Amino acid sequence: MSTVEDCNAVIENLDGREYLGRILRVNFSDKPKPKLPLYAETDFKLFVGNLSWSVTTESLTQAFQEYGNVVGARVLYDGESGRSRGYGFVCYSTKAEMETALESLNGVELEGRAMRVSLAQGRRS
Repeated sequence: MSTVEDCNAVIENLDGREYLGRILRVNFSDKPKPKLPLYAETDFKLFVGNLSWSVTTESLTQAFQEYGNVVGARVLYDGESGRSRGYGFVCYSTKAEMETALESLNGVELEGRAMRVSLAQGRRS
């Protein structure tokens, strides 16, 4: 609907009516709540790919802490299977720390696989 009046008309006509044996409940929705980030993020964010299935957020954080203050890190998992997707993200507090980690850890083995480390691209959540 494009106007509040249109919405009110629909609510008045349909709220409480029966449809296919069920009573309809039609009203205005609550304002959506802002999503909290799943982990702390900064502008100094690295993408870490080719991760072993056994790498956890904790082990990823430990591997990257040697190169600076890790503000946040996350390994992503498949919602249905619960299995690692094989990649994650690491955020640092400064650009210098991020660049040091990028240069030092790209191609380094973690839990049996050589990590692919690059600057994260795209959206911030």
